[in-house]
Amino acid sequence: MDVSLDQLLGPSPDGAFSELRDSSARLAPEWDYVLSALKNLAPDDLKGFLAYITENIQNRGSIYNAYSEDGTAVPWESLSVIPYVISAQEWDFIEQAVVQRATVINDTLRDIYGPQKLIRHGLVPPSLIFGQRGFLWPCINAQDPGKHHLHMYAVDIARDETGQWRVLKDRTQGPLGAGYALQNRQIMSTALPALFNQLRVSPQADYFRVLRQTLLTGVAVDADDTVTVLLSPGPKHPAYFEHVFLARQMGVPITESLDLTVRNDVLYLKTLRGLQRVHVVLRRLEDSECDPMELFGCDYPGIPGLLQAIRSGNVAVCNALGSGVLESAGILEFLPGICEHLRGEPLLMNSLRSWWCGNEANLSYAREHFDSLMFKSSFSSMRASPQYAPDLDAAQRQALLERLQISPRSLVAHEVIPLAGIPEIDLESGQLQMRRFTMRVFAALTPDGSYEVMRGGVVRVEDRSNTPVLSSRNRQINKDLWVCSVARAAAPSVVTVPPARGTARVAPRAVEARPLTLEQLLAAHTTTPARIGENLFWMGRYGIRTEHSVLLLRTIIRNLTERMTEKETLITLLYKLGAHLHILAAPSEQDIGADDTYDLNFIRRQLGLSLAPSSRAGALSNNVNYLHQCAFNIREKLSLDVWWVVNNMPAYLGATELDLTVVQQRIQELFASCSILSGFTHEQMTRDEGWSFLLLGRLIEKLGRMNDTLGFFLRQSEHDKTIMLESLLEIAYSIVTYRARYHREEEMLAVLYLLVFDRSNPYSLRYLCQSLLDNSAAFNVHEAQSRQILQTVVSDMDAIDLAPFVVGTPAAEQIYTQLSQVCADISYGLSIYANSISHQYFLVTDTISSDTGLETVNKDFL
Repeated sequence: MDVSLDQLLGPSPDGAFSELRDSSARLAPEWDYVLSALKNLAPDDLKGFLAYITENIQNRGSIYNAYSEDGTAVPWESLSVIPYVISAQEWDFIEQAVVQRATVINDTLRDIYGPQKLIRHGLVPPSLIFGQRGFLWPCINAQDPGKHHLHMYAVDIARDETGQWRVLKDRTQGPLGAGYALQNRQIMSTALPALFNQLRVSPQADYFRVLRQTLLTGVAVDADDTVTVLLSPGPKHPAYFEHVFLARQMGVPITESLDLTVRNDVLYLKTLRGLQRVHVVLRRLEDSECDPMELFGCDYPGIPGLLQAIRSGNVAVCNALGSGVLESAGILEFLPGICEHLRGEPLLMNSLRSWWCGNEANLSYAREHFDSLMFKSSFSSMRASPQYAPDLDAAQRQALLERLQISPRSLVAHEVIPLAGIPEIDLESGQLQMRRFTMRVFAALTPDGSYEVMRGGVVRVEDRSNTPVLSSRNRQINKDLWVCSVARAAAPSVVTVPPARGTARVAPRAVEARPLTLEQLLAAHTTTPARIGENLFWMGRYGIRTEHSVLLLRTIIRNLTERMTEKETLITLLYKLGAHLHILAAPSEQDIGADDTYDLNFIRRQLGLSLAPSSRAGALSNNVNYLHQCAFNIREKLSLDVWWVVNNMPAYLGATELDLTVVQQRIQELFASCSILSGFTHEQMTRDEGWSFLLLGRLIEKLGRMNDTLGFFLRQSEHDKTIMLESLLEIAYSIVTYRARYHREEEMLAVLYLLVFDRSNPYSLRYLCQSLLDNSAAFNVHEAQSRQILQTVVSDMDAIDLAPFVVGTPAAEQIYTQLSQVCADISYGLSIYANSISHQYFLVTDTISSDTGLETVNKDFL
């Protein structure tokens, strides 16, 4: 790659600061390392890096942008090949400034929801706090004034034209991006391992370790065994990837509002074992969405009674409810005075100059300098985008001026500075260009009350834009942030920079939990919310439905493509089976021949449509999509490998009729995915409650599908039964077993024995019934009738005497009749058992659809 230093080191046309230059206007040492590595990067190497990064991002499931400012699903556009590098010396200043700022904001939150001295002393305008929806009046004095409000904090910063770091926005409610920062690090450290090791990049692990210690020991109410949960809006939220990531890092279950309930001012988690008390909630819901009883009524689901549980001291919520009020852009102007008042020292890092227009002098300034300012909403709860006056058309300009006249308190004017430049590869030309950037830095409360700053973060770089305003609506590139041990002089600062730390970092003082006793160790188990258990149960069922459908369709296509006249009857029988199971559409009268065989052109057309959307409940597309939906709802319980397999399965479906060759290829891909999913289920998943419900779902569905298939088979004529024997073995995964065991063509008695009575065949009715009985013993289902029915079925199968069986004799017909009754009893018993499981363990109501199990929830659970 052509790296022209003269162009990169030259002055910016708008006077912006360049990251490449040190205080002597020479190339900074850490960037020298990076650019030297890039010189040897060929165009094909660049494409390879980009493909590697894109594949890693997609496989990890992180498909949304942490920088989305308005809560919309902004795509995580790309991760740059070039990291952002900064010296440890300069990072120490950023770290100390962020620690100071987090402490000030935490103290401010405690004050405005407590004694409100800052407001009485005139350091914060009352209308700026009380006039916004983000201030939650019910939260005043809701928690112990000695406790912390701010447990996680993030701040967006940028350099001005002099090289000084300036704060753009504080993130106080539920700061996003820490998960993306670690993901970027995991990808970039493997993409550029030599450069990563050469620069001696600082690890990020301390941040997550400290956060976990704080949640488990630092904010818990008085309890021997602290139970912590992460409260998420659910899988459809733009930042759900990070919610899952944090839950895994913290080792806590991820929950939604309906998973939690308050009883007698105590918060409980609805688990498969019953109610379990919750002591700490790491929330990712908006402030106003947490308690519909006291915060904005029933507009949001939330957890009724949560605020009262907080008042009673029975649960701690991180960050505290109401903390979003200080995300207001209007607060920036007043934080320096608050810092001087509370700590007797100036802020180490200044914010962008801002003017809250509720002040008369500020309003006059905003009107006078209107054409050079950017305007934001004063209130954090308002999702309006920033407006830069020169970018507005006439109508937008007039509307903003009218708002400034009518409601000045709702607006804040900001200066617009030329953001510093950073090198980035232009993908069209393959050349390095200087682009503007901002940085998000993260801090977590430690158990001793100080703050630990992540030595890393997320850097957002503009791609192309004609406006000096860098917002989430502009297309953007994200960079990993590397704090390097290569020495570099810090940029001159207006404030006195505290002395830099030595080369050795002192680990923060940790407050560790007491070691587990042997009794606690043996009693420990994974907490599984009922919602997750339900989705795992149905994921198991839809996995088997998909697998069985694929096997049947594959068998029909194989027989159809052999084009043998004598197989037309078999193809018709197999198609009838598919229609009986609602996998394929029933034919019309004109598609049925005089000999009761189906028109082969009709069958080909329906097989071509077998991957397309359908209104039939048993259609393959519906089973695959429901399987994907269940897995999507519980991604935190799945490994990346399992999620990758399930996430790719809908890609094999089609929107319209496809050629049979294409259908056959995609059916084979789906079959391979089902096999991999089955292997993961049995080999990789921990044998906890969730796995038990997944296995139970697979057993119920496997027994039900095999039972329905055999029931259909037994109703056919003797001639048709004989024709179907080989295909029946294929559908039941038993063709290899049969031929290896008997070394002959398919015979009726041998096939019936293998598929009904054989206790070693995992697809026989006898094996599946006994496995379901053994597995169900652990669930203690209150409804005992279904278990009695299945036990009777097993006894009936064992009592059938196969000795007199001869095809075409009355003895054979009697055995067929007995087996048909067995199949009918199994269907009845399974129906009762599945409903009993749902009503006892899941969040269901009497109106639930028995076909999907996903329609409704019961708020009176337990």
